[in-house]
Amino acid sequence: MPPSTDCNPKPEIVSSPAERLAAQLASILPEAAVVQVRLQDPRTLWPHLGLTVMNDRGRTLRVPRAKALTVARWIIRSFPQAGWAVSGGHTFDLRTAELRGLEA
Repeated sequence: MPPSTDCNPKPEIVSSPAERLAAQLASILPEAAVVQVRLQDPRTLWPHLGLTVMNDRGRTLRVPRAKALTVARWIIRSFPQAGWAVSGGHTFDLRTAELRGLEA
């Protein structure tokens, strides 16, 4: 009897670094759809990171401070070319793995 392909589904293959990051963040922030990251004072030696996590309905989710700092650092280090010090921040969509600037 030939093996069925439906019995053992293959895990989705994630190809780009942004897609891998989105998959990792979705696992540690299960209800999150969008993550907003900003540097609150980029002129200082140790800038303060700001993180806002929202679900698909636009509601803000509470994230512990240590986890928020870790997630913000992962996103900033994954996209060094984004111009974090110059911009007002960026939004990382976990569903599409796209980074875009915060709309004012």
